[in-house]
Amino acid sequence: MAQNDGRTGRPGVNDRFGEIDLSVEPDADFTLATLEGNLISISDYRGKIVVVDFWSSWCTPCRTEAEILAETHKFWQNRGVEFIGVAIWDTEQSVRNFIDLYGIEYVNAIDTTGLTAVDFGVTGIPEKFFVDHRGNIIRKVVGPNTRKTLDDILTDLTDEALENTGPS
Repeated sequence: MAQNDGRTGRPGVNDRFGEIDLSVEPDADFTLATLEGNLISISDYRGKIVVVDFWSSWCTPCRTEAEILAETHKFWQNRGVEFIGVAIWDTEQSVRNFIDLYGIEYVNAIDTTGLTAVDFGVTGIPEKFFVDHRGNIIRKVVGPNTRKTLDDILTDLTDEALENTGPS
């Protein structure tokens, strides 16, 4: 059982899995500082498909999924897909240790206040938002994913992007 350190309103681990209705406007964005101190936004990746993963180092399902995400990122990074990790209610050292342990190479930021997670309607972790090449959030998946689930979604999104390469 995950502990919440006495903080109210903190999301827990999801108990409902799979693709669900979006809880955020399609053009929602955020600006967070990466672990390297750079500011990052979803809009920085316009023209690419983006997977935004809300997670925490203390989340058991996030640990289960970490290697899958790292491998999936490596496969898709040269195919027009970017990943952004957003650790919520976590410490920098725990996040760094997690990233090192699982060989995660994509950019990560820490949402220390949890406001970005709240703005996106995150109710538990892990949760992933999938952004199309035009910058629109078009899918939300709760719970840990398999490599096949991620590959299927990313294949659909890249196929759609190839079919719709016209102006936005």
